[in-house]
Amino acid sequence: MANHAYRTLPAGKNGRRKPSGEIERADCPVLLQAQKAWEEIDHFRLKRKRNRDYTYGRQWNDRIKLPDGRVMTEEEYIRQQGKVPLKNNLIRQMVKSVLGQFRNNQTQPVCVARDRQEQSLGELMSAAVQYAYQHNRLQELDSRTLEEFLISGICFQKIGYGYRRGKTDVWIDEINPNRIFFNAMEDSRHWDCTLIGELHDMTIAEVISRFAFGSRERAVQLRNIYSEADTETARHNFENLTTRSVDRLDFYMPSVPEMCRVIEVWKLESREALNCHDFASGEYYSLPATEAKVVEQENEARKRAAREAGIAEESVPLIETEWGVEQTWRYRFFSPLGDLLDEGETPYWHGEHPYVFKLYPLVDGEVHAFVEDVIDQQRYINRLITMIDFIMGSSAKGVLLFPEDQIPDGMTIEDIADEWTKYNGIILFRPRPGSPMPQQIAVNATQVGAYEMLSLQMRLFEDISGVHGAMQGKAPNSGTPASLYSQQVQYSSTNLLDLFESFKTFREDRDIKIMKTIQQFYTDARYQTIAGSSAGKDASTYTPAEVRNTEFDLSIAETLSTPALRLASNEFLMELFRGGKISLEMLLENGSFPFADKLLQSIRQSQLEQAQAASQAQAAALATQAGGQEMPVANPSQG
Repeated sequence: MANHAYRTLPAGKNGRRKPSGEIERADCPVLLQAQKAWEEIDHFRLKRKRNRDYTYGRQWNDRIKLPDGRVMTEEEYIRQQGKVPLKNNLIRQMVKSVLGQFRNNQTQPVCVARDRQEQSLGELMSAAVQYAYQHNRLQELDSRTLEEFLISGICFQKIGYGYRRGKTDVWIDEINPNRIFFNAMEDSRHWDCTLIGELHDMTIAEVISRFAFGSRERAVQLRNIYSEADTETARHNFENLTTRSVDRLDFYMPSVPEMCRVIEVWKLESREALNCHDFASGEYYSLPATEAKVVEQENEARKRAAREAGIAEESVPLIETEWGVEQTWRYRFFSPLGDLLDEGETPYWHGEHPYVFKLYPLVDGEVHAFVEDVIDQQRYINRLITMIDFIMGSSAKGVLLFPEDQIPDGMTIEDIADEWTKYNGIILFRPRPGSPMPQQIAVNATQVGAYEMLSLQMRLFEDISGVHGAMQGKAPNSGTPASLYSQQVQYSSTNLLDLFESFKTFREDRDIKIMKTIQQFYTDARYQTIAGSSAGKDASTYTPAEVRNTEFDLSIAETLSTPALRLASNEFLMELFRGGKISLEMLLENGSFPFADKLLQSIRQSQLEQAQAASQAQAAALATQAGGQEMPVANPSQG
């Protein structure tokens, strides 16, 4: 499976790399650490698969061991008993109710400036981030990410910049948790992450395009490394609409043999550094320890310039340095054989890896999904409805007492049993005088408390999940007050508040990383194209430094984007307009009217035409007045 996130990772500060030498096998300890991290979360992948199966209706796949030593699934065992493994999938309905609650309260990011004088800059960044939301279809992507969050308890997305779908822009991708590995963490904010990576399955053409760096020699080496890859065969043999390719992932081997496995590893590493303080500009920054000679040369150049200008060296502002250790993120791309395809420091100005993730709730380093809490109730409900079905089927005709001396000629007791179990069975026999007739004994075996147990488990399912019938839109019982029903809806939302807030934190971290990526790669012309003059002041008047140095001046918040909120906002603006507090242009610029842009353009065009007509009329009046004043001056001279 090709991963488009590959193309969005810039290869350097300017997004390009110079062709390097031969591909070597190095940094094997890093690859072994990545493999160890992958193996350590194998138990999570198995638990996620079980949660996913229960969510989508495959609820009899747990394997059991029989007394005779055989191991089989519960479904196979039930079928061997002559029963039908029935199920009533309540988990899927619960997940859809939570997703519906999320979609019913859609939000969009807003950049808020702490300094109100820079709010126009915040509006500019808000327009840019909302544009990234739009062209990445993040409303749909976030819904699917939340669904993964409910099923597995974790979610991953990746932010990069590159060329895709005909344009170069910021791109956000959802990463399958089966392809992710990371180090052990205990901080619920995940600030103790030091290793993270991803498994890619790519075609040979994508590998050469990404790692050849314009060198034909490197392309030949890559083709030799992945000599088994065949694009045409992969296209015809690719499994579709099935989970098998994801469930059987291996660290080194691709899910499809004809694809190329590439292992992406990001690691936080330490290195010697020089902490520099430039007294000329007042700037603090860090340099690698190998750059010490560069700093010395700069200081010598400043002293030399001071001597030529007749300035004492003691008053020259120099660059003071202090040795230290700093941490930086480095990325590496490996082949399954350990070939180092690419490496370098993080190309992003935010100084981190491109991933954003959330592990829930991460208490003592453990992850527990929302679906996991109700699996036991779902299993018991399935057992009860299967038991009720079996009881009703076996008690439909009761027990037949058939005298031995009444067995018809040519039939055995097994033949009689087969005919008796048929709904239209017929048993022909000649009754013998004095012998008792066959007798049916029917007992109502359904009243064994199964229905009460089923009702109890259904209530427990709602109580444990916190998703009650009111939240699912079910009709209340007769006589239920409206206030009580509204209170039930509110309580259901409260039960899910912690889950939604954790996912909100994930989205805020993602939006901040989107904003920083935009600030790094967008040009002034791009801001002008996206925001135009709707950002308070013309976007072209901002300098790159103003936009890119706003990390400490802007904060990401969320605002609701629902029809009800837009209607309330429009009504509030209409009241201000009726009261004369705002003009018609201000109303159209800040309101959410479908015709606002067209009407605003017509108004401005009309105003422009009126201004031009007034200017022409004024110029004509001035010309007429000037001509009338010149005539009296000319007549006396002629006289």
